[in-house]
Amino acid sequence: MARTDRSAVAKALDLLSALAEADGPLRLSELAERVDLHRATAYRSLAELAARNFVVRDEDDRYILGWALLRMTQSPAARHGLGDVARPVLNRLAGETDRIAGIEVLERAGCRVIEAVRSVRYQRFLGFGGEVFEPWRSASGLVLLAFNGAAQVEPFVERAAQADLEISDLLARLERVREQGYAYSAGGLDPMIADVAVPVLGAGNHCRAALSVTGFVQDLDEPSAAAVAETAMGAADDLRDRLSGSDLREVERTGSD
Repeated sequence: MARTDRSAVAKALDLLSALAEADGPLRLSELAERVDLHRATAYRSLAELAARNFVVRDEDDRYILGWALLRMTQSPAARHGLGDVARPVLNRLAGETDRIAGIEVLERAGCRVIEAVRSVRYQRFLGFGGEVFEPWRSASGLVLLAFNGAAQVEPFVERAAQADLEISDLLARLERVREQGYAYSAGGLDPMIADVAVPVLGAGNHCRAALSVTGFVQDLDEPSAAAVAETAMGAADDLRDRLSGSDLREVERTGSD
């Protein structure tokens, strides 16, 4: 029996959470079942969310998260919070790889560097902190394209076509990134710079950000990329746990023992 004791806000948040945790778009009946609501109630809540662009209906009448919600997560306040949570992880990753560790997110304008931490050897390197660039120019951008949904990626594919990129080559490259779980890029942002990046996945394997390791081309070549990526994957798992609040839950559990 569907629950009727929730407020309108709780129902809307439950629907948004279900979409965020899903592997792909969901139909009305699937959403209603997942959040334990009557179809009519779920439809009314989704209509309100769609009117404010928090959800979008695709051509097959399925629901996905809308740009309004994504804009909220990409706001300066949200970016600042993400950087704060990621900083300890980046400090450790920069030390373990002896390079530059960074975290990037996908915005409408492109791939934005949220935070970057430099090892001692790279202290004099200014880097790309705060900059926004076309995602196909870096490993972090390729990861964000490869592991995000079609609604977020399609505008960038169109922009890549306008920039005279070979789209079939780009899509094949994104498929390789998905298969190997990381991306390597050299010379895209600067002829002297290369980077390796891995996804930071949330619930439902939603890509929340990219974690990157950047260095000079002679210091970060393609044969060494897999080993660097493996170190970055461990850091991404740590950051995912921090973002999901598992650290806080562990503290609370330990405190109650």
